[in-house]
Amino acid sequence: MPLARLPLHLLRSTLRFSSIPKPLQALAIPSPASRPAPLPVAVPRIGPDSALVSTPDAESICSLLSNPPSDRPPDLDGLLVWFERKLTSDLVLEVLKCHRRLGRSATLGFFSWAGFRLGFRFDDPVVEYMADFLGRRKLFDDLKWLLRTVARSNGRVSTRSVAICIRFLGRQGRVGEALSLFEVMELELNCPPDNLVINNVLYVLCKKDLSGGSIDVAVRIFHRIVQPDMYSYSNIIIGLCRFGRLENAFEVLREMTRATLVPTRTAVNTLIRELCQFGGKDELVGRVSIRKHSRPFDILVPNLMANGVLRPAVEVFHMIARLGLLPSTYIVDILVLRLCQAGKIEEAMGILGVVEGSKPNSVAESYTIIIKALCEACRMDEACRVLGRMMNLGLKPKLIVYNSIIRAFCMLGNVVEAQKYFDIMNKRRCEPDRATYTMLVHANCMIQNWQIAYKLLMEMIGLGRRPHFDTYNLVDGFLKKNGELDMSNKLKRKMEVQDLYAHCKAGRLEAAYDKLSSMLAMGFRPPIYARDAFECAFRKSPKWKVAQELLKKMEVDHSPDPCSCSIGTAFVPKNEDGAMNRQRLGFHRLLECCRLKNSVPSSNSSAGHSARSLSTSPTARVHVGCRIFLIDRVAAARTRRASPVDKPVALPRAIGSIT
Repeated sequence: MPLARLPLHLLRSTLRFSSIPKPLQALAIPSPASRPAPLPVAVPRIGPDSALVSTPDAESICSLLSNPPSDRPPDLDGLLVWFERKLTSDLVLEVLKCHRRLGRSATLGFFSWAGFRLGFRFDDPVVEYMADFLGRRKLFDDLKWLLRTVARSNGRVSTRSVAICIRFLGRQGRVGEALSLFEVMELELNCPPDNLVINNVLYVLCKKDLSGGSIDVAVRIFHRIVQPDMYSYSNIIIGLCRFGRLENAFEVLREMTRATLVPTRTAVNTLIRELCQFGGKDELVGRVSIRKHSRPFDILVPNLMANGVLRPAVEVFHMIARLGLLPSTYIVDILVLRLCQAGKIEEAMGILGVVEGSKPNSVAESYTIIIKALCEACRMDEACRVLGRMMNLGLKPKLIVYNSIIRAFCMLGNVVEAQKYFDIMNKRRCEPDRATYTMLVHANCMIQNWQIAYKLLMEMIGLGRRPHFDTYNLVDGFLKKNGELDMSNKLKRKMEVQDLYAHCKAGRLEAAYDKLSSMLAMGFRPPIYARDAFECAFRKSPKWKVAQELLKKMEVDHSPDPCSCSIGTAFVPKNEDGAMNRQRLGFHRLLECCRLKNSVPSSNSSAGHSARSLSTSPTARVHVGCRIFLIDRVAAARTRRASPVDKPVALPRAIGSIT
């Protein structure tokens, strides 16, 4: 078999010699009869790699390798015999760049063929490109044999090729192999290491080694560098931080700043994060083991080093800020949080002032942390100023910011200020949650302002937020104590409707059925949205027929009755003589007609008949109910005008606005 067909990984057997052996057999020169005709200049093919081909020879080779003719010998010697004398490193590199078009096997075969023809004495870009090609495909054995083959063929191995090999080995966790290659590169490959190779070795030892046993080796390699650069310093800082040697990392950073070098953002983030985690709130208490006792035990003591570690973190921040570099946003948030937990709010404000000058849109979370800390310390004037400063920057405060301020004012008994920030919260379209309403309700109840507490609780229930049982009992107790039984009943109905709606949405059919039955037994009628939720929950269940019977019973028991003083849940007030107010009764009839879903008030007029034939959509039902009621009112007014005894009755203002 010709050597041109020999794969790259089979070259390992040749490495026991000092140079590449001679071909085992001479190339067979084809006879004139079988010799292929001269190849014409190929037209460049339009494809993903067509832009990489700049010469006709490279395009012809790619065409032959990607589509070999069936009437020619399949070996590379027969295909590429015309290009043997034209081989150069530039031509080989152009063909290798079309590896997507050729495929992996054809690319490796061509490189082996070209390597034997040129004695593996390629230029540096060819070896570097092939090292990257093999490394990305995890052919590490072939990659190492490639470097050794080039070196033993009197070729030149560049430091970039070795660095590529070391980096790919480290990414796959093969730290020992990468370190071994680094140690023998000067002897076997005749390639003395430079900063590029050493930086890649430090990258592997400091970032990819999970055991931690190579950090001392990394430090020794770092001290061998004559003039370290920013990547050398940054890699060793990251390695020292990963394995808990924060003091050494801090000293390396000091040495780096004295050399007027700026570290990478990753190194800065790692150092500040490790310092903050060591000096965080969880580390304020330490454990001391007592073993010189019959029964060993642990005692808790204050960790005095915790606050001491935050000071270097702040110093690192200001040090790199003077160099024109700021850590990432989440690192700034961690540092501000740790300082606030340690009670150093002024230092946190100083860090925030430095950051907002360069990145004002990335300090929203830091503002939130500082405002919470000020509220916990009851420094409300400063908290309000920080909130105003935050709004002036165009930042939108989160719900937790408003809740912190409202909670602090409620605890201090300043309900007026708490209500003021509650109004600001609503104006800025920050929707309050259950905790916001609960704090305000309890604060108003503490100062006996139960009317506002009742209003807030009703608003809370209307937004679908169920109050706590104690909150409901507190407001209900004030209502009953002050004789507001109607308001107490209304609050109770609101709670019942919300329970029914929650059961229907959650799919608790039995609980929803029992709740609706109990509401109908007490004379409570649910609104239209709760009824729709009840129907939707039961429509696809086996209990749909039982639910239909309950809905029909609700329509029969709660149909509008003009002779009754109460229609559904709307109580109609009476006049002084006990007679029913006709205007208000008619208005409540209109509201009841608008709430009905499947029924329309009976009427013998053609309008009522046509209304029942209309669509049952909610909008159509509202208009139909209004129209029927107005027709009845007009007919009644005409009858009264015909009678000399009755006086005309004016329509209510609400009805006039509807028309």
